[in-house]
Amino acid sequence: MTQGDLAAALFPNDDNARHTRKGDISKLENGKVPNPQTRTVTDIAKILGISEQQIDELRRQVQLSPSQQLDNLGVLDRDQLELLAGRFEIDRAVAMTDMELVQRLTLKAEEYRSYREQVEAIDDRVAALGNIKAAARDAADNLDFDAVEELLRHVDLTETEIAAETKVLRAENALLRGRVEKAYTLLDTAAESFRSVHALLPAEKRNSFAILLYNHGLRYGGTGLALSEKMLCDALSAFDETNQPVDWAGTQNNLGLALSNQGSRTGGAAGAELLAQAVTAYRAALRVYTENRHPVNWAATQNNLGIALSDQGERSSGAAGAELLAQAVAACRAALRVRTEDRHPVQWAGTQNNLGTALQEQGERTSGVAGEDLLAQAVAACRAASRVYTENRHPVDWATTQNNLGNALSNQGSRTGGAAGAELLAQAVAAYRAAFRVRTEDRHPVQWATTQNNLGTALSDQGERTGGVAGAELLAQAVTACRAALRVYSEDQHPVQWAMTQFNLADLHLAKADMGDTARADLEQALAHIRLSLRVFIPSMPQDHQDALALRAKIQSALDALPPA
Repeated sequence: MTQGDLAAALFPNDDNARHTRKGDISKLENGKVPNPQTRTVTDIAKILGISEQQIDELRRQVQLSPSQQLDNLGVLDRDQLELLAGRFEIDRAVAMTDMELVQRLTLKAEEYRSYREQVEAIDDRVAALGNIKAAARDAADNLDFDAVEELLRHVDLTETEIAAETKVLRAENALLRGRVEKAYTLLDTAAESFRSVHALLPAEKRNSFAILLYNHGLRYGGTGLALSEKMLCDALSAFDETNQPVDWAGTQNNLGLALSNQGSRTGGAAGAELLAQAVTAYRAALRVYTENRHPVNWAATQNNLGIALSDQGERSSGAAGAELLAQAVAACRAALRVRTEDRHPVQWAGTQNNLGTALQEQGERTSGVAGEDLLAQAVAACRAASRVYTENRHPVDWATTQNNLGNALSNQGSRTGGAAGAELLAQAVAAYRAAFRVRTEDRHPVQWATTQNNLGTALSDQGERTGGVAGAELLAQAVTACRAALRVYSEDQHPVQWAMTQFNLADLHLAKADMGDTARADLEQALAHIRLSLRVFIPSMPQDHQDALALRAKIQSALDALPPA
């Protein structure tokens, strides 16, 4: 309906309304009538076929405050979603789909609620401080100077804590809007404010505050992990291995976590160096955290060391990679000496999970019966973890275990022929799809993308074995899964995972070329994807680089073999 048509319908008694009142409709459409009459709006709605129920829903949207809108994202229109995204300074919100905007705002809503609770708690601390000051005045009236000093010392510490907590809240406010550098500055200043209370308190606070930056980096990428590393390095410089051994070792362990997670997300030599530094930090912590004196902390650090070594081994080729993976398995098995199922069931399950990952990578690289045995051990480790990590009690860890189980089963299936291999691949696909019950794109985007990528690999193997129309359908599903992963994996934020997904898509299009009647188009797409992967898989990532070069050569050979177009 044009503006003239709407004007004619709205003013039926005016024969020239189509022309003379068209401008009035234009003003209404462009918001140039600040308070249009309710009757006019209702009449326009009826002409346009908008029901009373829809009008009521629109009124309800307008009446919601921004914080209430966060709790009612499903009823908001596109403009309101973009306005909310603007409040959180979400990058490229205009380019996102409605679903992607809702998913990102859902994460922000969770963080906002936690932040709001902390803001509301400030008043209680201030009121309590007034009571302490009143007590100090009473003590002064009685000339009880020792009591005055003790109370004023408490006031000094409390005021410092309140001021610091205010800065922490400001930092969380900054993180809500993605201003990670500003958050770092506020947290660093808050930590430093405790120096007047005790010389080591700033280091202790930095160790604690770094977790905020670390968690933001894990969830959204960006500079959070690097800035948490910087804060932990500053804390570490204040601790002495001899005089503050436990604090020093704890900070080394936390530093290892920040470095390891950065390394797993960073390609090339830079990523390899970060992983190497993580291993160094964990091994340093183990000089203090011994099995006899600090068994629980020792086991936790062994577990973390196993993860970093596994990531290192996965990127390294040949004997060096095999040795790193063997060390990863040894570290996890060492941790299990303390982390037993009866005494530390949750931690035991976590280490079983990590052991399964290292064994799966070992098995993938080992030929023959030995490789099959390693993969079987990986499956057993994941199934053991599932005894503790149930979907109801530990949903996030359960989903991680399902993902890892899927990886081991997928590798088993790819090496097993006939019906047995097909059944293993089907179990792998089922494990991945189960993980999606928890790993949703809105709540756990990075983990969701990981499982989508893995699902694509298993579906690809299924499709190549199945053949025909059914096989082509499985390959199409695999492509869909990998392309879904790229909604989260970007080259700048998650380069290694992005490159692996590009590699998988190249392999998928090569398989499609063998099965369909669009061979040239599929091979050209495959070549484009593998070239993208080689932007990240450079020679300093030897195993991935070699695999990508080999796949590129295979794709090019297939293209060269086609008859001229």
